[in-house]
Amino acid sequence: MENARWSFVAMEYYALILNRTYLITIKDDALCGVICRGLTSIEGGGDPVTRFATGKLAVHGDLNDPGSYVDAGVMAKPHRADFCIPLSDIRQVEYTAQKKWGMGHYPHDGRVFVVTPARRREFIILGNQPGKEIADHLQASVRK
Repeated sequence: MENARWSFVAMEYYALILNRTYLITIKDDALCGVICRGLTSIEGGGDPVTRFATGKLAVHGDLNDPGSYVDAGVMAKPHRADFCIPLSDIRQVEYTAQKKWGMGHYPHDGRVFVVTPARRREFIILGNQPGKEIADHLQASVRK
C-alpha cells in the first residue's frame, strides 16, 4: 500500500559537532530523508572571522517556519547522507519533548527517534512543527 506524500524538517547530529538537516518524507512505503541545507550554527563569536563564519552557517529568516531551514539548491544535489528506510524495517517510533542540548536559540519541538534493527536515529524537529503528531503519524504509517 502506498502512503500519501507527507514530510517534515528535522536535524540529526552527526560526528558529535556536525549536523545534517533533512526534509523527511513518507513515500512509496519508505521514510526518506534528503539533505536540505549545509551545516547549521548559531551566529556569534568575539572576532570578525568567527562572526563571518557563523553568520554564513546560521539560518536566516523566520526560525519558526520549517521552510526557512530548506535550501532548494542543496536539495537538488544528491548527498551520500540521503536515506530511505523501508517502513517495514521500523520497529518503533519514540518521542520526547525534551529539548536537545546545543540547539541555541533555534526553536524545536523535541525529538523523534526511529528505531530499526540496525540503529536508532534521533531527529530534532525544527521550527514550529508538532513533534508528537509527527511521531504519531510515523508510528501509524509503520503499523499499516
